[in-house]
Amino acid sequence: MARTPDPLPQRDDPVINLARFLRTTQADASTITEPMTLKKISQLSGVSEGSLSKAHNGDPRISWRTVEGWVRACRGDLMAARRLWNKVHEMQQATAPADAAALQARAFGYWEHTRGRAIVPGLETEAQFLLCLSALRKYVGMSLRELSQATERSGVPYSHATLGAVLTGKRAMTFEHLAAILAGCGVPVRQQQGWARAFAKFDPARDVRTGWNPRSLRRSRLVEPAGEQVEEVVSSPARMRFASVLERALTEEGVTIKVFAARAKLDMPLVDRLFAGKFLPAHMLARASEAAAGASPRTRRELTVLVQALVRSLTPGERREWGRFCRESGIAESWAG
Repeated sequence: MARTPDPLPQRDDPVINLARFLRTTQADASTITEPMTLKKISQLSGVSEGSLSKAHNGDPRISWRTVEGWVRACRGDLMAARRLWNKVHEMQQATAPADAAALQARAFGYWEHTRGRAIVPGLETEAQFLLCLSALRKYVGMSLRELSQATERSGVPYSHATLGAVLTGKRAMTFEHLAAILAGCGVPVRQQQGWARAFAKFDPARDVRTGWNPRSLRRSRLVEPAGEQVEEVVSSPARMRFASVLERALTEEGVTIKVFAARAKLDMPLVDRLFAGKFLPAHMLARASEAAAGASPRTRRELTVLVQALVRSLTPGERREWGRFCRESGIAESWAG
């Protein structure tokens, strides 16, 4: 059972400030008859109660996945949460070894720039490869235990202790380990091949010795548990680009998600879809673009161009997913723009 909240120290510290913010969002989401308990947040976010308990008690190792799950479950200000977590993350990096911190920063920057999870170019040693792979786990916001659960779902199960030993170099990594970690982190199949080729070059005989050819990484594609398969709608690059530019626009103006949602006349579930790159009707996208009134002219022009590019017919999968969302959310909206 998760612990009750400990009193937070009265000091200006990034970790304490984030913990205090999480408690505030929890209190704001609670009512007298329906308190927002850690158990309820866990059910809504998919984050364990233990991780949530550590988060609101000021654990400095808190991941972005935990923070994001908490704030979304409580319908709080996601952008404010990101700014607070970034300060905690900077502090985490400052306590890491210099070479590891530098490589992680380079990896994060590369993945942000390419909007993918491909292997970072220029890795010269297997130690750097392991650091980059560890950075990938942190980039997607997964603890070792969560990664272990993901590898089990992918059909290549490993314990969190084994994964920790492999990623720190205490145990030799095989292609099976690599396949499980990449699948657990959600790396697309084509990008997995690049990771495999980089791993193989450090020891050309490795694939012969293990009997695992890099092409076999295709078998590690992530699947849902039996009986719980859900049709996954892949966000288009254009929608993800629109979400990225819109986030930049809000940052330029310095407005919160709640203020933006009120301007665009969008409920928070629709705002969540917007920033996740999922389908929204064209008129909602237009309202979202117009709501970024305080952004720079360059950003506003980019939003206008992207809105025009996103006026198109739905694919059958998008139509089904949008219809299901409307039914579950009670939103009476057609798919048409």
